[in-house]
Amino acid sequence: MLDAIKGRRERDDEGFTLIELMVVLLIIAILMAIAIPTFLGARNTANARSTQSNLRNALTAEQTNWTNSQTFTQNLSTTEPSLSWGSAEPTASSASNFVFAQPYSYGGSTTAKAGSSGNEVVIQGYAKDGNCYSLAQVNTPTPPSGVSDGTYYMQTSGACVAEAPPSSAVTQTSAATTPGTWSLSF
Repeated sequence: MLDAIKGRRERDDEGFTLIELMVVLLIIAILMAIAIPTFLGARNTANARSTQSNLRNALTAEQTNWTNSQTFTQNLSTTEPSLSWGSAEPTASSASNFVFAQPYSYGGSTTAKAGSSGNEVVIQGYAKDGNCYSLAQVNTPTPPSGVSDGTYYMQTSGACVAEAPPSSAVTQTSAATTPGTWSLSF
């Protein structure tokens, strides 16, 4: 019996069969098919979060300026030098840390007063995931009907276009579920 077991062991040392190698390769291929889309999704999410973080930093700089002078400004490069402050809406060719701030003053209408300080500000950034993210801050004693003071968020696909701050009631929905409308979160 010992000789039979020894004989079997000697034959098993010859290597793997083709079937065994193919099973291992199939398992590796299945694991890669699961992992690659997950990795790519995480990368897009990270790119979007980077832009959103830059927008929040820009909003903090704008709020600091508001606290000091009771106005928003279009360029805070001295207050927040880590961001590239632009003078036009960001596009796909803009750097990932490029932000655009547009101050608004309602005064009975929602038209932008380019280059002037106002009671509301819209800050935009274009992310590498192909979306434009916008933050609006309303700091006015008498905001438009249905809008209260606070921070509002918007996500749109493609290049950024000039956005006016919210002018009517904002829903509790996420901006990701209703692209192109102001909401209370991204």
